[in-house]
Amino acid sequence: MPAEISNPKIPHRDQGFTLIEIVITVVILGAVAGILVPFFNAITHSADPVTRERAISLGQAMMDEIMAKRWDENTPMGGGPLNTAESTRGTVAPATTLGPDGTESRIDYDDVDDYNNTNEVNNFTDQNGSPFTLTGYRRQVTVRYIASNTSSIDQNTPTAAGTTDTKLVVVTITSPLGEIFNFVAVACNI
Repeated sequence: MPAEISNPKIPHRDQGFTLIEIVITVVILGAVAGILVPFFNAITHSADPVTRERAISLGQAMMDEIMAKRWDENTPMGGGPLNTAESTRGTVAPATTLGPDGTESRIDYDDVDDYNNTNEVNNFTDQNGSPFTLTGYRRQVTVRYIASNTSSIDQNTPTAAGTTDTKLVVVTITSPLGEIFNFVAVACNI
């Protein structure tokens, strides 16, 4: 009978895991989970930057359009200070007169205050009158007189009458996520 050969240098191992192997496995899995959780959160919110960019573009386009217009109905093209009913060179028209002059439509707007009380939801028009849709968005415009020589530029305290050569323009965009973006500019009779 052949004798069993045993090698004393190779220890015999039982099946199973040691406590150290289990602890190392748990630590590795915890580290991997710590890396993957923010990654999956980023994926679930990946539309947020696109939504914000659209909101910013919608607001900036409107502000650019408004600020390219004349300060007043009587201001010459290209600008220049003018003695108008709305300037310090005259008496400011009441705030109730801000808005489209007569039967103007968006394509006919020719001065800053024509945009006052513009309110668009989901369906928008560009400066050429072309419609486009952005579901869940809202765009509002307010134009107010501000007394730049006595008041700080504050959208919450506009002047209703008096004399001023300054108008505060606020474009407010609300995104589908409920975020509010305010674009603020000052138009002067210069």
